[in-house]
Amino acid sequence: MKGIVHFISGVAAASFFPEAVRLAREEQSLILAFAGVFGILPDTLDFKFAQFLEKYTEVIDPDPKNIDPQEIAERTAAVIKKAWETGEKTSIMFQTIKLDADLWRQYTIEFRKKEVIVRIGPIVNTSKRPFAGTEPEEKAVGRAEIPCEVIQNYDEVTYVDIMNGPSFEFVPRAKGVEAIFIAWHRRWSHSLVLGCLIGLVVGALFGWIYGVVAAVAFNTHILEDQLGFMGSNLFWPLSKERTPGLHLMRSMDAWPNFGTFWLAVAIILFNLNRFSPSPVFTTDWVVFFSYAFFFPFSLLYLTSQILTSPALTKTQIHKEEEEERKEELLEGQGVA
Repeated sequence: MKGIVHFISGVAAASFFPEAVRLAREEQSLILAFAGVFGILPDTLDFKFAQFLEKYTEVIDPDPKNIDPQEIAERTAAVIKKAWETGEKTSIMFQTIKLDADLWRQYTIEFRKKEVIVRIGPIVNTSKRPFAGTEPEEKAVGRAEIPCEVIQNYDEVTYVDIMNGPSFEFVPRAKGVEAIFIAWHRRWSHSLVLGCLIGLVVGALFGWIYGVVAAVAFNTHILEDQLGFMGSNLFWPLSKERTPGLHLMRSMDAWPNFGTFWLAVAIILFNLNRFSPSPVFTTDWVVFFSYAFFFPFSLLYLTSQILTSPALTKTQIHKEEEEERKEELLEGQGVA
């Protein structure tokens, strides 16, 4: 989920507590915003601290003017081989390839059986929109053999395209080497146990209700993340491994983020009203959420799916515009 979605989800979780709503209404307390801050805290701990503490066995930083997929594949295979032969963890970081302010060269990493495959892809913009036909004609694929199977719990193909690149930690197992995607993320910071401990500390400092909403907002973030692929280390420090996610969505997916944000706002409005001394409406919760969320969201989603269908969007005009843009990119970047 996006940060703003985790924030508003934390506020929504806190709104279920009448005392929190009363403090916000009668004493102008910022307790609901306080809950929102704890709703984004797990990711803040990761992206502001944990990632900068990570040390890598190898860092892949391709030269934009001379991208060699074979070299990338061989260096990646060497890191995996080291983990398998030494029995110790190794790690690798893949840097992105920036060509211009809004242009990036995409490449992919794939672990297939006992082989690492690297493919150089098209030029993309910061929205990850690829420009068809900008893939290199030569030196586009690199392959390197590895002495063991790679065990994966994430996507089979990893895309390296914009902003910060991904990383892997390779952990020796009995049947091969496990590839853990972005090992520094959702580790100790995404623990339900840690959320409860934080709640106890906050409660001791600011009062019980503040501790409760802090813990609930923090753990709401973690449970939302479990809907995705990566999972979280739910019971750190009692456990050392991530619990796999439910594979229902991805953190960057637009509709799950939009829908969760919308539902959270509806929950906040409903709870603020029902805990008010003078409710504005007395609608049953089933009726309220049907009209405030489920019906309009479903209609909007279905309409969007129809309007964005390939039959309506892939017109000849779009094709011609894309072709012109492709030629400009190839000329401006000196790539083919």
